[in-house]
Amino acid sequence: MKKRSTFIIPLSLLLTLVMTSCGSTATEATSTTEVSEQAVTATTVAPMATSTVRQMEPAQRIVEEIRFRFGKFAVVGDLRFPADDGPYPAIIMVHGDGPATRHGAVNFGPTIEIFQRNGYAVFSWDKPGSGASTGEFDGEHKLTERAAILADGINALVEHPNIDPSRIGLWGISQAGWVMPLALELTDDVAFMIVVSGGGEDSIEQMVYRFGQMVLSAGGTAEHAALVEQSLSEALKAANYTEYREGMEILLEIPHINARTGIDWDMAEEDEWVPWPRNIDSFLDPMDVIEHTTIPILVLFGEFDRDVDPVQGAEAYEAALQKAGNQDYQIEVIPATGHVFVTLPKYLEILEAWIQHLSQ
Repeated sequence: MKKRSTFIIPLSLLLTLVMTSCGSTATEATSTTEVSEQAVTATTVAPMATSTVRQMEPAQRIVEEIRFRFGKFAVVGDLRFPADDGPYPAIIMVHGDGPATRHGAVNFGPTIEIFQRNGYAVFSWDKPGSGASTGEFDGEHKLTERAAILADGINALVEHPNIDPSRIGLWGISQAGWVMPLALELTDDVAFMIVVSGGGEDSIEQMVYRFGQMVLSAGGTAEHAALVEQSLSEALKAANYTEYREGMEILLEIPHINARTGIDWDMAEEDEWVPWPRNIDSFLDPMDVIEHTTIPILVLFGEFDRDVDPVQGAEAYEAALQKAGNQDYQIEVIPATGHVFVTLPKYLEILEAWIQHLSQ
């Protein structure tokens, strides 16, 4: 078997870069992404979710701890009710990449407050490997697994006596923009979706955009950044060594490429190179799902996002939703902000207005 040694860094590290996403900090410059190829494992039947009423919050908001399983994953989270009667519409909070608990890696607080004061129950959980949830993701099919967990979380709400099963929606940030569309293919029980900095292309293209932004940040020209994106995409997606070599030759001619990207790029010899497998999550484009999606969708980007391309993303969503014939969507690019903007007044204003629109 040939050893895979694309460039001078191993595939495992590049996959980590591809799958890096919002989740570790609440800064304006985190990262993102990825998508899965097949979510067939989501047909695994999970045991019935269990719950325990845990505490009361201000304004009589009940918090119920929910536990459910999907395969090797045991998931624990909080279901927050706006009051003590129902049934309520519900929203599931979907994390970006990286460690995250039910309270969020970014600040969930203002977003959850908007949902609750507009009458929604909110379900958020510890990602496996964080907090009380357990299980380890497969690096090459991480989003497939995350989507399957999400589908089972949706099912837990469908079966909950205090939730209106016809009004369950999703809110997600960064990498969730790949996870949530995959989950839409596993369940018909999603009534609406809110995507924050989610991206509108496959994970490889998202990663090469990030490298182009690194070049610009390190003093490179716009022409050099565009060449990085074009040549790196060609090399990573090459089906044969000739395509790979052509992409790498252009990349390595760009001045100061190693210093400006922080990666020691080098070209693999032909007998060491093999193409990336097409069945990994990195090749999946969420627009393949969105172009068939007719539920209400709100999509938000930051104008200066260096992790997800806001221009490409907004245009891709517009084209996909038009193709789907979707009659209820809104796409916004919030000025003068980056990848994470969930505490900004403009975001909160748009979010609350859209949530209220759903009830009209």
